[in-house]
Amino acid sequence: MATLPSERTVLLTQKSYEEEALAHLEARADAGQACGVGQPNKDPQHQECPAKDLAWTCSSSAALIILAALIILPLAFISYTSGGDETDVMSVFPILGSSKKKKSHHGHKNECEADLKYSKRTVKTAYELPFAALFRENRGQKKFEASSVTIVDNSVYAVCDSSFAISKFDSALLPFSTDNVQIGSPERDGDVESGYEAIFHHEGSFYVVRESVLHHEHSSDDDEVTDDENEDEAVSDENHSFHAIIEELVLGDTDYTVQSQCSSEFEFEGASKGFEGAVGFPDASGDLYILGLCEGNHCSEKRKADAGNGRMVLMKKKVGDDIPGGCIWETLRTIHIPKSAYFIDYSAIDISDDGRVVITSQENSELWIGQVTGIANGNIDPDAFE
Repeated sequence: MATLPSERTVLLTQKSYEEEALAHLEARADAGQACGVGQPNKDPQHQECPAKDLAWTCSSSAALIILAALIILPLAFISYTSGGDETDVMSVFPILGSSKKKKSHHGHKNECEADLKYSKRTVKTAYELPFAALFRENRGQKKFEASSVTIVDNSVYAVCDSSFAISKFDSALLPFSTDNVQIGSPERDGDVESGYEAIFHHEGSFYVVRESVLHHEHSSDDDEVTDDENEDEAVSDENHSFHAIIEELVLGDTDYTVQSQCSSEFEFEGASKGFEGAVGFPDASGDLYILGLCEGNHCSEKRKADAGNGRMVLMKKKVGDDIPGGCIWETLRTIHIPKSAYFIDYSAIDISDDGRVVITSQENSELWIGQVTGIANGNIDPDAFE
């Protein structure tokens, strides 16, 4: 992926509405007597009463739905027009709704004062709801650590790294709707958390990625996978290693079928910094290739904080009786993300059919937009991809 003139980084922040909401409530309380609030002998309809305001606070789960909309909306919308000329957003801009920063004691201007077109260049929140408010039946789940989303037809599909269920939402995102369901058992493998960090759709199947799982390799004919949440550090024993697991699922109305579970050939240093995002594209012959986004810089746990060294791993599935488990996602090569994506971590990726790419960072609360080569009309040329 070469450095391109269209690359840009946009800062995403969440607004805390408490102060504004409190001010509204105080104003309404002050006006309450004049408007007849709480006074049955007065008719508020004949008074000029302040409008009712509702303030919502963000949650991590709701932020994921917002992120899905940002990723899947046409990326051309994240540009602006000034005097008839389209201009790329080449700087870092906070999202609308973040609190205005006060001037420092040194007289520095905040974002609104420094950029007169601030409101025209920021990403706006259209709608949000936490996962817990979307399901009519939560199936006993008390937390939803949402990690990835994809949209297929009129439905939104999401995974949580705390659950093996696949969440399916109607695109209307109505609260407590019977159309919003969890497909499959959240506790499919007992008390173990799924570690699901990515989901995408290809030819009727959903592919989900378990970030990094400890493997015990006993012989060339036997490969055991251990789900141990305490294995956060690399294991020095040469018979132990960490690999992502990519599952191919066929979803029904209430459950899913696991078509295959294949480990990645790519090895990680531990359980906490594996693949954090993934996308898949077929080549001209229809063979599927997967791009795995490493969470840590250098795809490393030890060097994870060396900002600006993001990596993607290009993989293709290989099957054979001589392969432990019968299949593996073979590493073709590692792609360097441009340093202009100067992030401490990398949390999600999406690529459009014409090669527009967006990568987000959870630690930096930013997204990076660029253009890849080797993807056109929804197909990938694995040799030309960069």
